[in-house]
Amino acid sequence: MAELKKISDALKLIDSKKESLRKAFEDLDAHSSSLSSFTLTWPAIDARFSSIQSSLTRQFETLQSRTGSVPENDTPPANNAVSLPPQNDAFPSHPQLRLICSAMDAEPLLRYIMDHPNDREALRSELLEAFQVAPDPAKMVLDALTRFFPSKANGDGSSELHTLRRSCVFILERLMLFSPEIGEDVRQRAKSLAEEWKGKMKIGDNTLKPLGFLHLLGAYGLGSDYDSNELIELLIDVVRFREVYGLCRGLNLVDKVPDLIEKLISSGKQNLAVKFVLEFKLTHKFPLIPLLKDILESARNAAKKLCKDGKLTLQSKNEAASKEISALKQVIKYINEYNLENEYPVGPLEKRLQNIESNMAARAAAKKRLAGAGFTPAPIMSRQQKQQRRNHQVQGRRTTAPAPAPAPAPASAPAGPSTVLSSADGPPPPPVPSAGLCGIIPGLPMGFPGNIAPPYLHPMEPQLPLPFPHAGFSLQSLYPPPYFPHY
Repeated sequence: MAELKKISDALKLIDSKKESLRKAFEDLDAHSSSLSSFTLTWPAIDARFSSIQSSLTRQFETLQSRTGSVPENDTPPANNAVSLPPQNDAFPSHPQLRLICSAMDAEPLLRYIMDHPNDREALRSELLEAFQVAPDPAKMVLDALTRFFPSKANGDGSSELHTLRRSCVFILERLMLFSPEIGEDVRQRAKSLAEEWKGKMKIGDNTLKPLGFLHLLGAYGLGSDYDSNELIELLIDVVRFREVYGLCRGLNLVDKVPDLIEKLISSGKQNLAVKFVLEFKLTHKFPLIPLLKDILESARNAAKKLCKDGKLTLQSKNEAASKEISALKQVIKYINEYNLENEYPVGPLEKRLQNIESNMAARAAAKKRLAGAGFTPAPIMSRQQKQQRRNHQVQGRRTTAPAPAPAPAPASAPAGPSTVLSSADGPPPPPVPSAGLCGIIPGLPMGFPGNIAPPYLHPMEPQLPLPFPHAGFSLQSLYPPPYFPHY
């Protein structure tokens, strides 16, 4: 009792302490211009403070309910007895839901679900309880769906609209599980809304649009109004969502699940097919072992393609390894959970998993050592970038290559004004050394054009400076015209 009294007194001081904190923040905010990075705002602090206060208050009320007493200074009930409802719904985490549903407030209900995206587990059960106090939960939910498709298409990809649609799907899922009585007028409104939504989506639109449409049909019992094959195609578009299993049951499509599994297998989605086989207990029609082997085979092929497309870079190798590791872990989990080791031994799979993880660790360690040594790998260029670089190099060589020197006049040509070089003709060509014994020019390399080997010189032969680079030359340019006349 004394401890409860102490906690109660401390909780009563929260409001005064929050007011003191607000005044201190205002003083600090007045000097925020002197701080380099001051991004705090009082609404954010107040929201955090209020959240902590609500949590402490709920925990204290739960503690009171378990002890069956109240603090000494608190006023007890008139009959001097504490009347508490059962512990599960005595202090719900979201008591506002009951108030909203009892008042049939559709828009506040949707806004409340949107404002608590991280508390869906508690909302799952409490929303079902809140539906019980609503006079007409089917009508209330239908009124909350008016903004599922916005009037302006430019907001179709916004994050707020995504949150709104996700919240609508959540409410419809709970309503489908609650299965309320639906009046004829509400059902007709739901049918008209479903037709409107159907015209705004298409097969292959794997977003929340078909998921919301299917939940609308399931919640208001409209599945029989549509072709089952068309509904199966829509289910394939939303098969990655966990709600798809409940949709199959809510739309009375359990008999069509084998067709759905066949389509998943033919489209290479064996991992999703396995989940449906296990969820609906269809192992007698679809044995697990072939499906598990197909999962691994598909993962290996995808890993090879990743490496090939990525030119065996470190990133492509790691992505391929991660894909195969994920498939191996999934298959090993299925084998262990469903006791399939006699049919599919898990030992080789675990060894393969260990080898891939070891190789990934070795690559990471090698990359870390290179980074520590200051080595930075060259960036990987695409085929288009490589072609652009080659074109640029060729263009550079064309613009910087010197113009060929004019051919010298024959020796018998008489000297005249036309043979005199002027400054406009450019610098004179470099002097050609005279040939030595056997016509060999000392200091120049011997061999065919393009020979980059150093010249061979006799030890006693004087080494003259080379007038030409070693990177190849033309025989015609090395000898004077009398010995090699021009043609």
